[in-house]
Amino acid sequence: MALDQSKTPYVDALLAYRDRDYVAFHTPGHKHGKGAPTKLREALGMPLLQVDVAMAGGVEDTRESTALVRAAEDLAAAAWGADRCFFLVNGSTSGVHALVLALTGPGERVIVPRNSHKSILAGLIFSGAMPCYVEPAIDPEWGIPLNIDTTQAMRALKAHSDATAFFVTSPTYNGFGADLASIANAVHGAGMPFIVDQAWGPHLRFCSHLPIDAMSAGADAAVTSTHKLISGITQSSVLLANSQRLSLERLEGIVKLTQSTSPQVLIYASIDAARAQMATHGEELWSTAVELADWARAQLRELVGVRCLGAELLERPGVASFDRTRLTISGCELGHTGYQLETILRDDYRIAVEAADPLNVVLNVTYGDTMDDMRTLFAALKDYSARFAAAGAGDDAACRRLLLQMPGFTRQVLTPRDAFFARSRPLPLARCVGHVSAEIVTPYPPGIPVLGPGEEISAEIVAYLSEGAAMDLKVHGPEDLTLGTLRVVVD
Repeated sequence: MALDQSKTPYVDALLAYRDRDYVAFHTPGHKHGKGAPTKLREALGMPLLQVDVAMAGGVEDTRESTALVRAAEDLAAAAWGADRCFFLVNGSTSGVHALVLALTGPGERVIVPRNSHKSILAGLIFSGAMPCYVEPAIDPEWGIPLNIDTTQAMRALKAHSDATAFFVTSPTYNGFGADLASIANAVHGAGMPFIVDQAWGPHLRFCSHLPIDAMSAGADAAVTSTHKLISGITQSSVLLANSQRLSLERLEGIVKLTQSTSPQVLIYASIDAARAQMATHGEELWSTAVELADWARAQLRELVGVRCLGAELLERPGVASFDRTRLTISGCELGHTGYQLETILRDDYRIAVEAADPLNVVLNVTYGDTMDDMRTLFAALKDYSARFAAAGAGDDAACRRLLLQMPGFTRQVLTPRDAFFARSRPLPLARCVGHVSAEIVTPYPPGIPVLGPGEEISAEIVAYLSEGAAMDLKVHGPEDLTLGTLRVVVD
């Protein structure tokens, strides 16, 4: 029987609790805002504090009832095309952890893309599994990772036929979608479950102008962040799963292990409301967002020194689709790194971007934007272009010198877990050749690890990091961000 996607059982229950005006003797301690400090009341407002209540003793009862949550999750499962949906209050990160723990164990192999979110690595450390990496290409012009293609997937499946699962990240941070249906067929043909980190694709299911979503393409499970591009509040996410190749009962138990035992009911309510909004109005809302982004992209491409990434990247390896609502913009031709462009937009034009890297800034366009917002963005970048183009040609090479040739993957000597918990010590970078890394080192760009725990450190890697350190390469992960030392496993 089709479910009524306009229903919002969890939101309704939360509002009913508020309207009953209970005298609360349960958490949180501010008691419907009555005890909240003045500045917190000013920041959040009493209406929000009045519905910041406990799931147990508040919205339901103290006996760990979950009927309301399950009713809302069942609606979400139907909306996203899954057998089961789990609401997550710790973001997609916790969903990835749960899936890795459900599908792998100590010493078992799992195939993952090299540009995976760090939550995959954390899951590997928790589970003790051994990663088998597939390396996506890096676009030479934009300095960003693309996606893995079907040929790479098939090679990995042949080389690691004993792997317990195959993970793919799609879409990428910049909106590149893999050929999910083709990869799913290959993975299923090898007898493995196919898992997609779709954190940046909560909207894909609901608009025909967007790339195919993971569940429609045949994924066995996916995580998607309702807080990133639709109306869930920060940290809200969902884990979607089908039962053919996964045990939903085991997965449910592990989801409970990786979640807070004090879930934020506002997050639950926001997922419930966001799902209803997408299921009933997603096509029209996102069609408008696509039109806005297309207009902005076309206008920005007319500006001197400003580049905006577009569908031409569909010609690149591993890129089967492109989410047009993602705007990746570069001012390198005017001599500005992405970090500098972000500062200029923020300080001079009151425009806040999603993210910046040494070459680009990334902006999200959603149904929450208007044509006035797009015109404001265009006017800001038009003025930016005129200001700095008039000052003379920028030093594009100053940005691009950070596009160093990434060294190749060496070999996984230890599992990430064994390396993480092994005795380790910092060693001067120049002396690290032949040692095993005890930490992760991820340079930006391109956002792909050059080292992970348990990997052998080659002379090529040391040379790359030495050159990068001299140019103040931005890295995430190591204890010594200057790259003077790396932490290595003690033999």
